[in-house]
Amino acid sequence: MQIQSVKFCLIFAPKAQKQLDDLPKKDRKQYDKAFECFAHNGPAYRSLRTHRYRNKDSSDIWSSSASMAKRFYWRYVKGEMIEVTHIDSH
Repeated sequence: MQIQSVKFCLIFAPKAQKQLDDLPKKDRKQYDKAFECFAHNGPAYRSLRTHRYRNKDSSDIWSSSASMAKRFYWRYVKGEMIEVTHIDSH
């Protein structure tokens, strides 16, 4: 028996939540799968293809893949709390 704990707590900014709510069911399923993988394995999980971006205000924004064409952007809030700021496609 294997028990896997959640490593990260994901919270969604209002913009990201609205974008997710407006997606077709198939696309939403891909994002949900990626969020679950992220929460259990962390951003370093290879299939998430995580990259760091620097904003003009020098805060770090990160990007991870839900698929080859779908990405979500996030930032560290505090400890293991991650805020998903928005989603986008390549």
